[in-house]
Amino acid sequence: MLNVVVMWIVGLIALLVGILLVVSGNHLIAGCVLLAWTVVDSVVSSVRRRKIHAEFRERFPTSDDVALSLDREKIRRLRDDEGKVQAVRQVRRDVPGTPLVEAANLVDKL
Repeated sequence: MLNVVVMWIVGLIALLVGILLVVSGNHLIAGCVLLAWTVVDSVVSSVRRRKIHAEFRERFPTSDDVALSLDREKIRRLRDDEGKVQAVRQVRRDVPGTPLVEAANLVDKL
């Protein structure tokens, strides 16, 4: 969580520096600063997503392991009463880190 806050603050600073550079007429440097920040943010986000996915797979090696940790009756009822989207959202709330595709497949299987 701390890393997310730090990256957000650094991104805000990069944006402000970019705006100041544009206002002062240094468009090329402003573009380079903002492009560099975009690349850094993309790499950091990708690494963070991979780490979250690896931690999830460590806890739940298979889809069946995820299904066992769910209140399947509650998910079925939610799917039948309110629709698949709400059921998928509930799966992801109940088991944080569940990939969207996996949550949707689980809802379909129930």
